Amino acid sequence: MKIHFIYSDVNTYFYPGVHHGLASISSVLKSRGHLVSVHHVKKEPSRNQILNIIQKERPDLIGFSSVTNQVGYVELWSRWIKKEFSIPIICGGIHATLRPEEVILFDGLDMICRGEGEYPMLELVDDLERTDIKNLWFKRGRDIIKNPLRPLISSLDDLPYPDYDFFDCKQILKDRGGDFAILASRGCPFSCSYCCNRALRRVQEGKGKYFRIRSVDNVLHEIELLRSKYPIRHLSFADDVFGLSKDWALEFCEKYPRKFDLEFECNARAEMVDKELLESLRSANCTQINFGIESGNEWLRKEVLKRSMSNEQIISAFDTAHKLGIKTLSYNMIGLPYETPEMIEETISLNKRVAPDRIAISFFYPYPLTELYEISKKEGFLSERHSTSFFSESVLELPTTTRKELYKLYTKFYGYAIERRIESFPPFLHLPLKIMSFALIRLLGKRVIEVLMKTYLRFFRLFSFLEGER
Repeated sequence: MKIHFIYSDVNTYFYPGVHHGLASISSVLKSRGHLVSVHHVKKEPSRNQILNIIQKERPDLIGFSSVTNQVGYVELWSRWIKKEFSIPIICGGIHATLRPEEVILFDGLDMICRGEGEYPMLELVDDLERTDIKNLWFKRGRDIIKNPLRPLISSLDDLPYPDYDFFDCKQILKDRGGDFAILASRGCPFSCSYCCNRALRRVQEGKGKYFRIRSVDNVLHEIELLRSKYPIRHLSFADDVFGLSKDWALEFCEKYPRKFDLEFECNARAEMVDKELLESLRSANCTQINFGIESGNEWLRKEVLKRSMSNEQIISAFDTAHKLGIKTLSYNMIGLPYETPEMIEETISLNKRVAPDRIAISFFYPYPLTELYEISKKEGFLSERHSTSFFSESVLELPTTTRKELYKLYTKFYGYAIERRIESFPPFLHLPLKIMSFALIRLLGKRVIEVLMKTYLRFFRLFSFLEGER
């Protein structure tokens, strides 16, 4: 059977990359002899472009995977397809898992998948007439068949390695300056109020351990296979928290440099890292660690975001990393419920204190079933605005911060982020680039930031060369 996936990645302002979930599903399906293809949609397509792809591929089943910001495209594109073709269409992903009652009602969809999709999809393609497959909901006339969730996959080592071949990995690597992102684990045990992990954990409660991690040897073998196929120059671990199991991280740091000389980066929590772990990461050729600051105000971070770490712990983590020669990136959000302009200034000030080499700034986005979504809904903060990316604009109306104040501070914060980025370029470029960026921001404000983000993504290889990082 032939399955064609459509992966919507329109105006997200992320680096181009693979979809790890679809890659894993594809691998399982191909292991049983099925044909799998994917259409990675990066620019908003016309109706004819979507239909021409289906006409060309002629699949037996069409699959979408979507997050909340992109689900509007799933609704529209599936409707276009259904009007012209009688091919069954399924949608999975985070949004379908958390909002199944909404997604199953999309006119163009015949079914949805909740939770992990590898084995439900395998059972489905083996028999498209079945309607008793766990994790799947089916439309049958006016009725909806809602099957229960199955247990979570307990051993990730039992899965075949993700099939990244059905993405254009060579082009992705070119666009990313040789960087390739992989996953060593699934899930996260923390309960940050803005994150989908807590909601996903609650939905799948009783179905097994939510956080699972592959063995170190399994991960190393995958890296070995990937290097034999692709011109990888740098690795990024996309796991929510890389050092969640310190024993696992230390074992990885001991074994990795014996096999590879590739630099890598990872995500970590400031309150969980210590000197021993950071020294081990550095000795293993970890050149950058990404920490979530999110807010510089401790009350907002602890009581609203449910991130139990102090400013002192954050400062210590950044300072220790810098002393060891590890670069850092900070993740930050603004436009949070109850946030005031003064609190945003605290976030900017904390970033200036810890001096990350890179700074990521996003607007808070209220994802369904998260604690902060429910608070935003109850307090009347939700607006009618929609955004395809949490980097583009806020969708809240806050009584504590006007939109004008929010965007002014966003522009100020982003100006500092650009300044830090420029400092990684050769010294002779510092002054002209700072003058140019300052003038553009003063002239165009927030609008220029979207232009700069798109420019950076488009010319990522050039910037990487200037930074001397790859």
